[in-house]
Amino acid sequence: MNKPVRISRQAREELLEAGRRYGNQRPELRADFLASVDEALARVVRYAPHLGTPPGIDPTLGVKRVFMKRFPYSVYFVEMPTRFRILAFAHARQRPFYWRDRI
Repeated sequence: MNKPVRISRQAREELLEAGRRYGNQRPELRADFLASVDEALARVVRYAPHLGTPPGIDPTLGVKRVFMKRFPYSVYFVEMPTRFRILAFAHARQRPFYWRDRI
C-alpha cells in the first residue's frame, strides 16, 4: 500500500503561485505545469527509497528530491513512517535552500 502525500502549507502556496504565473503566460501552460506536478509526486511515491540526498543537505535529515519534467522546479520531501511530507516546490534558479527551516 502506498503512503499518502501531504503537502505543507508553504509548499502548497508555492505551487499555487507558480501555477498562477504560468497560467498568466498561457492558460494551457498552467495545466501542463500541474500535470508535471502530478507526475513528480507519483515519482516521489514510487522511487523514494532509491533517491539520494540532494547536494548541500545533511543526509541525516532524510530530505530527498525529484526534478519536475519540462519546468525548472524540484520537489523536496521527507519520507515519514506513514506518509511523504512535501517541503517545497522550489524553482531551480531562485533562492537555493530557502526552504531548509521547514525540515
